[in-house]
Amino acid sequence: MDNKKKVLELIHGWEEDQLEFLTSLCKQNSYSYHKQGSDRVSALICEKLEGVFPIHRVVDQKEVGNLHILKTSEQGKSVYLLGHTDTVFPPDHPFQACRKEGEWLYGPGTADMKGGLAVMVYALIALKHVSGDEFPNVAMILGGDEEIGSATSRMIYEQASKRASACLVGECAGRNGEIVVSRNGKAGGRMETYGRDAHVGSATQDKASAILELAQKVTAIESLNGIFPGVRVNVGRIEGGLGPGTIPAHASFLFDLRWQKEKHYTVLLERVQKIASVKINPLCSSHMTLLNYRPAMPANEKTDRFVYKLRQVAEGLGQNVSIEHRQGTSDGNFFGAEGVPTLDGFGPIGLDDHTPEERILISSLKARTSLLALFLLGLKDAELGAEPAP
Repeated sequence: MDNKKKVLELIHGWEEDQLEFLTSLCKQNSYSYHKQGSDRVSALICEKLEGVFPIHRVVDQKEVGNLHILKTSEQGKSVYLLGHTDTVFPPDHPFQACRKEGEWLYGPGTADMKGGLAVMVYALIALKHVSGDEFPNVAMILGGDEEIGSATSRMIYEQASKRASACLVGECAGRNGEIVVSRNGKAGGRMETYGRDAHVGSATQDKASAILELAQKVTAIESLNGIFPGVRVNVGRIEGGLGPGTIPAHASFLFDLRWQKEKHYTVLLERVQKIASVKINPLCSSHMTLLNYRPAMPANEKTDRFVYKLRQVAEGLGQNVSIEHRQGTSDGNFFGAEGVPTLDGFGPIGLDDHTPEERILISSLKARTSLLALFLLGLKDAELGAEPAP
């Protein structure tokens, strides 16, 4: 029996075990700021991968889950697999349990992205069983702050991109199993405005309301939507004030900027900075803080060749691989921005992530594991991008 058949047999035999493993990951709350929970998810994964990676480095984090870097070798460049253990659901959120309904598994993180973690884990275990000491040069990074912009782990990804021959990311697949070849860039920030505390009854013409100043900046930032193709801007959480009888001295909001072409980011950021600098009320002031940033992830010629290889593997499995550009971001952005051929969406088909209806198509769990495992197996003795694109 050749290695491909052995890999597929193993993955098929582990089908129920893999689903049980995924359920155990999802049952463990791992909200981005629930460090203990995120660390527990990483521990479950590392326990499952025991014997696969001889090199394991832990980067301690204070407020979020620790970063884990696992490698088969320190020599040469590696194919990097990326996954994150954190989710968006706090421990007190009602959506905590998993349930099966027909062909779907519902649960927090099933799609984003514990399903993808289960895919990567079982693909790697199958490869280890078959390849032994001839295991391909692979590295894996588990992050604990992806959902909040990877601000504390960004440097690790940027450094790793210099040592990557390729990057594969386990975020969920598209509705029809699409693989992501490009992504928007993203920046998150906070706008703060300052005025003067005063009782409403004593207010005169020198009223300096931080909320009123903030409100006008909200509309100014939202007006940036669509200034370039692919640009999306959103104001999210707003805070400020003591009560209706007090003129507020401080208010703030969080905002999100997204762009398709990296050259548009500089212009977009300059516009936001200008909005912050303008005083609508001369008695008020404002300050903008950038909290996180991911560069745009463009597709390139290397990506095209990479997709060609993947489609060859998919055809042998009776699968079809189509590609998509995704508006959201992932940690793969840091690699793609450096020209590393990056494919995202190796996780199972997932729907409605970040909502209480988050779920995956159960059958796609085995299908994506098979696809990833055979793709990595095919990279063992072949140089990436060797075949010409069709």
